[in-house]
Amino acid sequence: MRSGGTAFSKQSRFLQWTCAIATLLAIAVAPDACARSVTAVSFPSLDRDEHGARVEIQAMLLTPDGPTPPGGYPAIVALHGCSGMYSMAKGREDHLSDRLAVRAEMYLNDGYAVLFPDSFRSRGKNEVCTIKVGDSPIMPMRRRLDALGALAYLAERSDIARDRVALVGWSHGGSTALATINARDREVAAFRDKPGAPFFRAAVAFYPGCKVSLRAGERWQPGAPTRIHIGESDDWTPAKPCVELGEAMAGRGEPLKVVVYPNAHHGFDAPNGDVIQRTDVPNGVNPGQGVHVGANPAARERANAKVRAFLNERLRGADDSKAH
Repeated sequence: MRSGGTAFSKQSRFLQWTCAIATLLAIAVAPDACARSVTAVSFPSLDRDEHGARVEIQAMLLTPDGPTPPGGYPAIVALHGCSGMYSMAKGREDHLSDRLAVRAEMYLNDGYAVLFPDSFRSRGKNEVCTIKVGDSPIMPMRRRLDALGALAYLAERSDIARDRVALVGWSHGGSTALATINARDREVAAFRDKPGAPFFRAAVAFYPGCKVSLRAGERWQPGAPTRIHIGESDDWTPAKPCVELGEAMAGRGEPLKVVVYPNAHHGFDAPNGDVIQRTDVPNGVNPGQGVHVGANPAARERANAKVRAFLNERLRGADDSKAH
């Protein structure tokens, strides 16, 4: 397992980008908020290639400015959506996407280290949004092995609090988060059951696909307190299966809650932009008719507040063995 990394070659450009976004959106930051450590790292996924070798995942690790706190930083493994980790805008292909850059800034300001695993470019892909679900070579069940590898990597670092790591994912990454925390999954259970093995203290899934977890019934169980945030008007990954999953978990006493935002579409937490129709997406509620994506500022701010409170409770609260 790798425990180090090389200096991120585009660090200054990335920092200028995140700081520019923060300024543009009037995000409240500390005076030194843009003084960050950005490092390119890699680690082995639990996934294996056709030759049986473990897939090496490229990633970006960001840590707050200043000395490492005693015991290390609480951390977040952040999982990109189907568009990939980087911006799709011409000339910005090496920058984090707007959504992820703003999220990184928010989490760094809150004192968390943030690890962005790149599940797509590490496997020679830029995006999978335009590929039919059945044809996609990189599904959430595969990416869950990247997330577990990311947790194992962070657990070996002396600057990370190995028992205070959360999982946050968006869309395809949100579906991956639900797959990763499934305590009834054989590979997840094997990972958790190793003596002294770490596991996520919390999981947050933004507008995930919930059908797989819902249909699994008793074969799906959240291994950590989980929150799902989804828009009522989402026609890419509809809210109804997530609501039903939340009801099923409540009936079983599991620590999962679902928040549905009225008049919000897929990607409602985007930092800017209007709701648009993407006709290049073959999936969704109405296959072949496209999907709607775009920001809802009110829903975004509500979700931000809820997620920050949840992460603070789980990553900074007293250690406990109870899921709540």
